[in-house]
Amino acid sequence: MQITPAHDADDYACAQRHGLPVVQVFAPDGTVVQDIALPEFAGMSRWRARERVIAALKPTGAYLGKRDAEQSVILRCSRSGDVIEPMLMPQWYIQCGKLAQQADGLVQTGAIELLPGRQRAVWHNWMSGIEDWCVSRQLWWGHRIPVYRVSWNCGAVDDVWVAAESEQQAKEKAGNQLCANDRALVAGGTGCVAVQDEDVLDTWFSSGLLPLTAFNRSTGQNSVLAPVCMTDLSQPLPALSSVLETGQDILFFWVARMAMLCTHFARIPPFSTVLLHPMVRDAQGRKMSKSLGNIIDPMDIIDGAELARLEQTLADGYLSERELRQSTRELKRLYPHGFQRFGADALRFTLLLYTQQTQQINLSLESVKAAHRFCNKLWNTFRFIHMHAAQLRPDTDRMRIADVDQRLLTVFDRALLSRLHGMLETYHRAMATYRLAIAAEAVRDFVQRDLCDRYIEVCKLALFGNGGATRQDPHVAIKVLLEALDNVLRALHPFMPFLSEELWQRHARKDLSDEVSIMECQWSSSGLIAHDQRSEDENDLVFGAVSGIRSLKQQHPTRLRADAPRLAVVVTASERPPDATEQDTAVDLDAALEAATKHKACIALMSKEPAIRVCTASDIGYSEALDSKSAMVVVSPHVRVVGQLTDADERAPRAALIAKLEAELAQVRGVVASDGYQRGAPDAVKDAN
Repeated sequence: MQITPAHDADDYACAQRHGLPVVQVFAPDGTVVQDIALPEFAGMSRWRARERVIAALKPTGAYLGKRDAEQSVILRCSRSGDVIEPMLMPQWYIQCGKLAQQADGLVQTGAIELLPGRQRAVWHNWMSGIEDWCVSRQLWWGHRIPVYRVSWNCGAVDDVWVAAESEQQAKEKAGNQLCANDRALVAGGTGCVAVQDEDVLDTWFSSGLLPLTAFNRSTGQNSVLAPVCMTDLSQPLPALSSVLETGQDILFFWVARMAMLCTHFARIPPFSTVLLHPMVRDAQGRKMSKSLGNIIDPMDIIDGAELARLEQTLADGYLSERELRQSTRELKRLYPHGFQRFGADALRFTLLLYTQQTQQINLSLESVKAAHRFCNKLWNTFRFIHMHAAQLRPDTDRMRIADVDQRLLTVFDRALLSRLHGMLETYHRAMATYRLAIAAEAVRDFVQRDLCDRYIEVCKLALFGNGGATRQDPHVAIKVLLEALDNVLRALHPFMPFLSEELWQRHARKDLSDEVSIMECQWSSSGLIAHDQRSEDENDLVFGAVSGIRSLKQQHPTRLRADAPRLAVVVTASERPPDATEQDTAVDLDAALEAATKHKACIALMSKEPAIRVCTASDIGYSEALDSKSAMVVVSPHVRVVGQLTDADERAPRAALIAKLEAELAQVRGVVASDGYQRGAPDAVKDAN
C-alpha cells in the first residue's frame, strides 16, 4: 500500500498512528524536491514527473496498469481551476484544551446563555472534542502574526522564535532567553536580526478579538475590563455586553473563539446571551449557491431587480461556462420577472417571522410579498385614521384615550383596547425572551384582524352617519384608533424602523411629547383596558355572525329565499364544553342571546342584510340535522347562522352574479388602464395582472 503522509490528510493521520516517516515529495512551487534517492526526477513539475515515473516503472514490470477512481474527489481552486495539492508546512497553533474547557463551563453554568437552548449540547460536544487551532494563513491580507525569528550574526547560536509587539521588543526578549554561554558567544558579534513571520492570522482569530478591541483589551487602571476570578464558575459572572445575535452556522467559527479568547485574556465573558438565527436557504430548502443560480441578494429584494440585471450579475462572476448556463436557466425558472421592489422593512419582517424555523429559513418571495402587503395595509390604515381625525378637529388629536369618559366607550371600543392590552403583554413577554417571531406575529395579527378587519369596519358606521346601530361616538372612535395606531407604531419600530418612523413623524399626536423620533418614545399603558372578556366575547359574536351571513350569501347566491327574514342568528345549547355545568351553559346562552339582540342592527348593516332574525333554537324549531331547505354556519359553541333556501337549481344561470362580476372586472380594467398605474406600477406587477 502506498501512502503520502505529507500530501494527504488521511495518510498523515495514518502515519501518526503507526509511527511512519513523513516524506515530502513536492516543493511549494509544485516541483519534485531535490531528493538524492531519485535525482532524475528532481525539479520536474508534478504532471511531468508522474508521466516519467510511469515510464520508468514499465521496463521493470512493476507497472500493472491504471484505472479510474470510482468515488475520488479532486479539490480544485475555484479561481484558477488548478488541482489543489495538500502540503505539509510549519504552522502556528493555539492549544485549545484549557480555553475550551473554560468557555464550555461558562455555557453549562449559565454564565453564557445560548438560544435556542438545544445548542448547549452541541456546544459541549464540540468543546469536549476540540483540537489545537491552526491560526496561520499564507495570504497577502490580514493581521500579520506577531512572532519574530531572531538570528545572531556570529552563527554560533541557534535562531530563536519570540512573540513581540515590535522588532526591538523581539530582540530584547530573545536576548533574555539566552543562557550565559550563548550570551558570551553573541557578545563579540555584530548584533542580531529580527524578521517577522510572513503568515497572517486566521480570519476567525482576528474576528474573535472583537470584544477585547471594542471594550478595550487592557486591564490597567483606565480600562473597563477589571480582572475577574473565574475559578468558581458556580457564581454568575458579569459580561462585557448583553446580547450577541448571529447565525448558528458560525457558532464555533466565531462565537466559541470570542468566548475562549475573551475569557482567557480579560477573564470575563464577552456576552451574557447568544441569540442564533437559522440559515437562510431558498424556497426548496437548498443552500444558496452561484452554481445553482438560486442566490438571492438582499439588495435586489429591497430595491428590486430586473431579470436582465440578475443574469448580468451571474455573468460577471467566476462561474464556468457550464455552470453559467445551468445557473441562468435556473434563474429564469425561479424568477422569470426578476424581483419586485419590496423595501427593507418587508424583508426584515419576513425574516423575523421565519425565525420560528429553528433549523433553517426556506425563504420564499411569496412571504416577502405578504409582508409588503402588510406594510401597504398599515400605510392605508394610517391614512384612513388621520383623514377622519382631520375632519373632527380641533379637539380630537389633543386628547388621549385616558381623558375620555369610560362611560362613552362602547363594547367595540372596549374590546379593541382589551385586545391591544393583550397584544402588548404578549409582545413584551416575547421580546424579553428573544422570541421575535411571536412578537412580530402578535402585532401583525392585531393590526390585520382586530384593528382593520373588525374595529375600523364597525367605526365606518359611526363615521359615515350610521352610529345609531353601534351607539358609537365618532370622536371617541377616532381617539381609540389614534391610541391603537400609536402603540402599533411603537411596537413595530424594532421590526420596521423606516415605515414606523415615517408614519410617526406624520402622526398627529407626536406633538403631545418632546420626542423628536419614535426611537425616543416610552411605553405608556394609560387608558388601556387591562382585560375585558365580556366585551371581547360580544365583539367576537357580532363579527362571527357577520362572517357567517356573508359566507351563506356567497355559498348560496341564488337559493336563499327572497322574502325576509331569510337569515337567522340562532342561540342554541347544542354544544356544551366538557367542564361546563348546566348553570354555566344557561348563563352563556342568556349572554349570547342578549348580545345578539343588542347588536342586531349592527349585524344587519355590516352584513348588508336588511332583515335578520335573532332567536333561540326552540323559536324556529332549529335542529342540527339540516334538511335540503336550510344551510348553517357555526359561529361559536352557542351561536349559529341559519339560512332558508329555495328549490332553485344552483347550476342555473346566475344573471345577478354575472352582472356583479362584470362590473368588478370593468372596474379593475379601468384601474389598469389609468395613467397613474402605467407610470407607477412595477413591471412585474403589470405582467402578473
